[in-house]
Amino acid sequence: MELENLENIDKQELLSVFNASFSDYLVPFHLTLDQLKSKIFTEKVDMSLSVGGFDSGKLVSFILNAEKIEAGQRIVYNAGTGIISEYRGKGLVRQMYDYILPILQDKKTDILTLEVLEKNEAAIRAYTNLGFRITRKLLCFKGNIELKEKDSNVLIQEMSSFQWEKFRSFWDIEPSWQNSVTVIEQMDKDCKILGAYKVDKLVGYAIYNPVARKVHQIAVDKNFRKVGIGNKLFSKIKQMSEWQAISINNVDDSSESTCRFLNAIGLENWVSQFEMSYKIQSSAF
Repeated sequence: MELENLENIDKQELLSVFNASFSDYLVPFHLTLDQLKSKIFTEKVDMSLSVGGFDSGKLVSFILNAEKIEAGQRIVYNAGTGIISEYRGKGLVRQMYDYILPILQDKKTDILTLEVLEKNEAAIRAYTNLGFRITRKLLCFKGNIELKEKDSNVLIQEMSSFQWEKFRSFWDIEPSWQNSVTVIEQMDKDCKILGAYKVDKLVGYAIYNPVARKVHQIAVDKNFRKVGIGNKLFSKIKQMSEWQAISINNVDDSSESTCRFLNAIGLENWVSQFEMSYKIQSSAF
């Protein structure tokens, strides 16, 4: 087995192995070539920091790594690990991390992070054995929005740009990687930014992708909660989705009020996953 970074990998070959790896996954999914390229771009995957396992020159496994610097820390996110079925159980995850870890150490990486399905016990064990620890539970919701609007005297308007300083002031919890500022800024042309205004004051917002019908972020000013602002935002999203089902992924389960609200408007927690992190030390796994 040879291990190399994926800087020169043919995207069609990567796509074939990606889809083969996830065809029998707990939540099977399939990407087109354009969707894979979009994932690499929007999630800021760095192919020079990603690694593949090759058997006689044929790609059989991969880890796609993305990188960002936040609050002075260099964070590397595992945007996808795949191993085709006949090569599983051979310790390839450890081999790939053993290969890439010294490279990440040289780049002064502080934290490795990833997400794994709650029911994927084999993967959780594998990552735990490598030194990863569960940091939080993330809930994924989907369904048709069903709500009764409250008379909140709030106007919903589309915004022309992200106002991150203001948006952050509404947050209780840091978004996961796929909903983070770093990633969303890569998707600005695909997203609609909805602002909730009371008189002329911004009191809430949502970031919504109408093509994917996915809500990436939604938050309300702490001083204006429980007065129908979330309802107003989701009412607008319902119109934009043309009354079709929408999704919102990776909601921190410690935000109980958010989870209750999403259930109340008709969305179902259909799958959950754990965020796991590993703080890099000077030694290898």
